[in-house]
Amino acid sequence: MKPFEILTNAGQLRRLRQLAVKALRAYDIHEPRLTALLHEDNTTFRVDAANGKRYVLRIHRPLRTVEAVRSEMMWLAALRRETELVVPEPIPTRDGNLLTVASVTEIPEHRICVLFRWIDGRFLDVKLTPSHLERVGAFMASLQLHGAQFRPPDVFVRGRVDNLTDKARRTAARGACEALVRQQIDNPADETAAIRLLTEICSPEDGARIAILIRKIREIQRVVGQKSETFGLIHGDLHQGNYFFHQRQVRAIDFDDCGYGYYLYDIAVTLSEVNWRENTPALRKNLLAGYRSIRFLSPEHEHYLDTFIALRDLQLIIWKIEMRNHPAFRDGWASSVKEMLQDLKKFVERQIP
Repeated sequence: MKPFEILTNAGQLRRLRQLAVKALRAYDIHEPRLTALLHEDNTTFRVDAANGKRYVLRIHRPLRTVEAVRSEMMWLAALRRETELVVPEPIPTRDGNLLTVASVTEIPEHRICVLFRWIDGRFLDVKLTPSHLERVGAFMASLQLHGAQFRPPDVFVRGRVDNLTDKARRTAARGACEALVRQQIDNPADETAAIRLLTEICSPEDGARIAILIRKIREIQRVVGQKSETFGLIHGDLHQGNYFFHQRQVRAIDFDDCGYGYYLYDIAVTLSEVNWRENTPALRKNLLAGYRSIRFLSPEHEHYLDTFIALRDLQLIIWKIEMRNHPAFRDGWASSVKEMLQDLKKFVERQIP
């Protein structure tokens, strides 16, 4: 039997489908029919039950811990209970748990799985208008307001979203509550690992340039500070693949990257994914207008958004390198990383002549 890691995308999905079928046995769902949705960082299947109800099953990659996934479910449950924001509804197993752990012999590690009720809506991507982004800005600010008021139990575990490597972002120690997370800005081990990765896979020049960029990012983070007005629990991945629209209403999914971070970072994630469009200035203006209709954002802090966009782009570069052996990225990661590094080079040159 071929190792799971070297299989094609279709080959991996066939084995993950077996695991999905096994995971669904923990739920009160009869005669489920599975349709693959996405196989990248995590893997998702649409699940159609015999009674006509529809769900999404998410299978995590091995890095996530049970404590971290359960904490994500806690925030989602609180959002659904305490706000009118449309976010995923976790479905409990027959035993009342909001996650299950499944394994099959064809996949080397056990996988954490969660089931959500299906949310109707339409992704717009290239059809996004400034009006859409204004609504997204208000939605994001509302999420942040709830995150600031949310009082999680002691078992709640989420890390910092501004760490550079996937491992550092996804690995949170038990008891990594907001007070402890706030104590960290620099993460020397994480930063060293990122620079080493860029040096070895790309070039020593790229590694040196990224080291300069990291210092600039940390400098701005210190200026912004980690007060309750600037830092808290956020979605952390609200790009146009994770929000959509239903009858003009914004809806969001995939809180897998939620954690503690700068509110500016949350905004930067959304902007970074539309930063290349002809109408980017209008999209940016309206996103911020919608955001400011709910939460205050000073002109001074708005000025730092490009640095947080650079942070997000750097994270994506590192993530693509880390994921380069995944079948979804094997063919295109190198050209994508090269292009993004050129953009970061221009940013560094503008900031540090």
